[in-house]
Amino acid sequence: MSNDIFSRLNPGISDLAPYEPGKPIDDVAKEYEISNIIKLASNENPLGASPKALRSIADLDDSLHLYPDGNCTELKNAIAHHEKVPEESVILGNGSNEVLELIARAWLNPSRNAITSKHAFAVYKIVTQAAGAKLIEVEAKNWKFNLEAFHNYFNEETAVIFIANPNNPTGTYNTHKEIEDFLLNVPSNILVVLDCAYYEYVQENDYVDVHQLLNKYENLIVTKSFSKIQGLAAIRLGYGLANASLIESLNRIRQPFNINSFAQKLAINAIDDKEHIQKSIDVNQEGLKYLSEELSKLNLTTIPSVGNFISFNGQFNGKELFEALLRKGIIVRQIDLYDMPDFIRVTVGTMEQNQIFISALKELL
Repeated sequence: MSNDIFSRLNPGISDLAPYEPGKPIDDVAKEYEISNIIKLASNENPLGASPKALRSIADLDDSLHLYPDGNCTELKNAIAHHEKVPEESVILGNGSNEVLELIARAWLNPSRNAITSKHAFAVYKIVTQAAGAKLIEVEAKNWKFNLEAFHNYFNEETAVIFIANPNNPTGTYNTHKEIEDFLLNVPSNILVVLDCAYYEYVQENDYVDVHQLLNKYENLIVTKSFSKIQGLAAIRLGYGLANASLIESLNRIRQPFNINSFAQKLAINAIDDKEHIQKSIDVNQEGLKYLSEELSKLNLTTIPSVGNFISFNGQFNGKELFEALLRKGIIVRQIDLYDMPDFIRVTVGTMEQNQIFISALKELL
């Protein structure tokens, strides 16, 4: 095949590696000929979806021939009420990843750059380089965003800053004071993206107050997801919060009908299911504590996490351990892609799943 067509490929795309999702259960079952499989690879909620959300599916039986509400009015109202912001301050995406992509399309191009930390969420690099822009990765400090050092990398081409709080895959977080001290010194023409996909899982008292920051900084957008605490990863739904002018700019390039009717209906009911959310938090706190203690007993080095996952390494080969666990029917995540060779990330499951994982790990180490 001629390479002529690739000469016009947008700058940056050739150097990208495709995003690698967690290995699907069906693939593992077929490849290893096993049936009882536990997936602890993609930071999904082990309790599943909100019961209130699941009961709403039947309401759509007589409307599948109709396009969804392109404005997502009812869902926007529900999010605005939940987040205590005006409806005009909400944008919906096909996963929060789409909101990140819209931001990159709107603010990044080959003459601009974005800044994030090393070991940060892989999608920041994908959306930045897909827009032809350069991504600058600042060295992390104790596995967390070293925001004090970011200012050393600002220049006239800097248009966007991506901050994951907490960060995936490290599980570390920045305090409210650290975030605000940083924002105070960011030029007003640089957009700061505060990615809070795991927001609800964080129980630390000094964690960020996003509403206080949104009321103060016009160059800030906060992204959140229905894939984690609400357990709705399959419907692909996330949202962004910012001042109305920022949201209006993103809506200009948002595809029509990007949120399907199923997603809208399920999310409206899930966002207010306080019982399910609190139970998910409790299960995660117990499981995170258990995994941290058990991994330490095995002389493995863990990165203290406030999310629903924990990353660790030790005297093992990451790829070999990953594959050995697959043969036992346990799917975890290699994170070489994040410049963390031989680290393994494991999602917090139910206590039974956590115990099965630890038992298998003991046998393999």
